[in-house]
Amino acid sequence: MDDCTSTDSLRNYYYDYYNFCPSTKSFYSDNFSTDATLQAELSGLILKDMDMVEYVQHVYGASKADIEYIRSKGWQIEGLSTYTKLLDEDAKEEDLYGSFKTMMDGLFSTFTGDGLKLDVHYVSLGKTTLKSIGNVRKPEQLFFFGLHNDKSPVTWSLTKAFIELAVTPLTQRIAACNPTVATINEERTTTTTEVLTNSAADLVPLPMFTSRPGTKRKRRSTDTLDEPTPALEHPKTCAYFKKESQAAGYALELLASTCRRWATGVVITDTEVTLHYYDRMGAIFTKPFKFDEEPWKLALFALAIGQCNLVQAGFEPLVAYNVDAMLSQSLGSLNGAVLKVPKEASNEGSVTRGDGTNGIKFVDNLGRGVYSHFQITGDPLYIYGGLTGKGSHVLPGYLVRMEGKGATDDQTEEPIIPVNAKGSMVAKLSWPMEERPFLEAQIINTLANKIPWIKRHLPKIHCALTIKDESMGLPRHLFHNMITAHKLEQRYFTLLFTDCYEHLWNIKTLDDFQVVYIGIVECHYNASRYGKMLHRDISENNLLWTRKAKEVVGVLNDWDLSTRVNVVGSSTNHRTGTGPFMALDLLGKEPPIHLYRHDLESLFYVLIWAAVHYNIGAKVPYSHTVDPALEKWNGDFEEARLAKLAFFSDAESVLEHLQPVFEPLRETWIEPLVDLFRKARANANLLARAKKGGQTSKRPARKPRKLQKYSDDESDEERIDADSEEDPVSSPPPTAQSLAVNVDFATLGGYLTFENFMKALDGWEPSGVPKKYREYAERLLEEEPVTATTPSSTAKSPGY
Repeated sequence: MDDCTSTDSLRNYYYDYYNFCPSTKSFYSDNFSTDATLQAELSGLILKDMDMVEYVQHVYGASKADIEYIRSKGWQIEGLSTYTKLLDEDAKEEDLYGSFKTMMDGLFSTFTGDGLKLDVHYVSLGKTTLKSIGNVRKPEQLFFFGLHNDKSPVTWSLTKAFIELAVTPLTQRIAACNPTVATINEERTTTTTEVLTNSAADLVPLPMFTSRPGTKRKRRSTDTLDEPTPALEHPKTCAYFKKESQAAGYALELLASTCRRWATGVVITDTEVTLHYYDRMGAIFTKPFKFDEEPWKLALFALAIGQCNLVQAGFEPLVAYNVDAMLSQSLGSLNGAVLKVPKEASNEGSVTRGDGTNGIKFVDNLGRGVYSHFQITGDPLYIYGGLTGKGSHVLPGYLVRMEGKGATDDQTEEPIIPVNAKGSMVAKLSWPMEERPFLEAQIINTLANKIPWIKRHLPKIHCALTIKDESMGLPRHLFHNMITAHKLEQRYFTLLFTDCYEHLWNIKTLDDFQVVYIGIVECHYNASRYGKMLHRDISENNLLWTRKAKEVVGVLNDWDLSTRVNVVGSSTNHRTGTGPFMALDLLGKEPPIHLYRHDLESLFYVLIWAAVHYNIGAKVPYSHTVDPALEKWNGDFEEARLAKLAFFSDAESVLEHLQPVFEPLRETWIEPLVDLFRKARANANLLARAKKGGQTSKRPARKPRKLQKYSDDESDEERIDADSEEDPVSSPPPTAQSLAVNVDFATLGGYLTFENFMKALDGWEPSGVPKKYREYAERLLEEEPVTATTPSSTAKSPGY
């Protein structure tokens, strides 16, 4: 499996750029969230004005003795006068970097002279661009650990915490202190405007804080004037928020670099300091303080960041250089490191930061007491593209059994020494929402045991754990239960170890592609019909394959967003799915409950996406560059919705971009499926009109056309409107009364069913239930759907 064994640099890997947190309103084409989209992602997930002293205690482990030591001294910070003088002289931002570094170095020297032990190295980068996994970043200054020196590499993976510094232009600071200055005369107002224009590059307002036309802007905690004039309030707040978004970008890089559990840093505006903490649930900011007025607080931060260890800096405590070592120094790369499998009910300091370990549980006892660690054999195969959310990392490698445990499934007594095991498995680290009723490992294990004839189409799980409560070691747990108090989403940590599979685009022939695709469609159907579970996140990255003997086998991966097929209400809390592959209904402003037909539609979109992008069998089968014909599918929800409506009106404009290798499927698979979904869309439009009282469009119905473009005299808007109001495949629409009888919402009039989908695939005959399982399958159909408390089937699977 070449995909799983490569040890090239991180930037040579493909990172999924669609699978952002479900609460995010839109999807972006960049590999990682941009600074602006990070603000939108954090909207509603930031707790501000945390007490600074409490913060350094809970995050960095500062002790009461440390605080007493700081408070007992009168701090005359070296370099402070130079720093404030530069501010008064309206110096540029970069001119203050050296001065601030002098201040911090002076504090570190004082601590060392007083006999305190530090583990810190401070680096000032200026405007140097730091190589990043995601977008281009230019952090001004970074904290590293003591082993780092001026000749060491400057990378995110080795970074302890970041510093982001901003300077407000002198004119604005003077005006902020004296609001009447801006209204002295018209000439003075013009001068202020010129200042705003000159500094616009660093004062661009962010989407999160930009008011819609006609709405009144709300005041925020960072507004410093009681009654600020718009001209003066705007630049100050925008500069600060600009730095907040940049800080979030740095946190994203830290979390992505080496599987961290959290990331921290400091944002400085002039002399005002705010400490930042980020994890997969959101962010916590301290109440700002000014170090020229309260220098002891800057000294306390310097001591805390200087003394904190790797775990307190957010590094993953289960990762180390080898199985016998504790996490003692930062890792430049995960390649060659080990991921320890924690012990249930253990008391290992490397695993916990609380009083107990009752939060560590093996899912369905999968791998319990069997494995000691996971040997990582390469750089991550997948890194989550957002700051909050699942935060998934997928690492290649193999599990190593504990001493004395068998090397094979028959539990022989030979210690395992893997041969050619490099990349044979993957470890998935993720942060699912606590309110999710099912664990991914539990769902897969239940389906594999309950529906044995689809077991080979499901990921093979070797080990699975959940880590909750104090065992997660998150410092936010100590913040007076702030998550519960503010009703923010709660998440927990999971480890899932499975076999390694290949992506759909790496398949070698079109025939094998068809076999794999059909196998996944059938697996999905059986899971829904007999397992009563709906996947809800069909995407190109979740359709995998492997080779068993001489046969290719499709594997349906990523079940962490699945739910019961009859669930009512809960599936509408978050629209689930991956941007370009989401069903049209789910892209609307009020998405309906997720149904089986929505997943069928996603499977259809994966086929279209593959046929346009995958040059299977070639040396480079997939460039991961979105074809212009499907670019809008990768836009925000509304843009994607309109693009898909246009596709059903004018499919040929997309199909003319098919890869030559997929041309044989145009008439046998693709066009029949387009026709099927267009007919279903016509019924969806009729249902929508019936819901509005049976109103019909005044435009006369169009004659049926098979996959042809509309005439050139029609605008794009008319084409979209034609599809949304009266699909070309429909004759004069029936009345609202007849609609209620002839069209059901679940299948849109009987069109979108598994059977019809398979018929459209050149009449491909479904495999069906094997004869030896048919009686058992009938019993499964009579069962109630599984629940969160009873994940296993009540019908015992026959032991064939």
